[in-house]
Amino acid sequence: MQINDVSESALQSLRAKLTSTHQAEITGTTEGAITGHGITAAYRYDAATRTLHVDVQHHPFFIPVSAIESQLRQALGV
Repeated sequence: MQINDVSESALQSLRAKLTSTHQAEITGTTEGAITGHGITAAYRYDAATRTLHVDVQHHPFFIPVSAIESQLRQALGV
């Protein structure tokens, strides 16, 4: 998935929310992995275009990718 118009401060806020609220583990600063609750995703942030790319690689069958995307967008405020 691609999420546009993401500021660096919004990305930092997202990182904090994911670790504190969702107990997710996040590696890297502008690219890396997100893991938690059976979800594994790779992410990459392009500051020049303000674009966040997230590739959900594994998720429980009862958590659709659309729900993951919705939660990310909501947390980012976009």
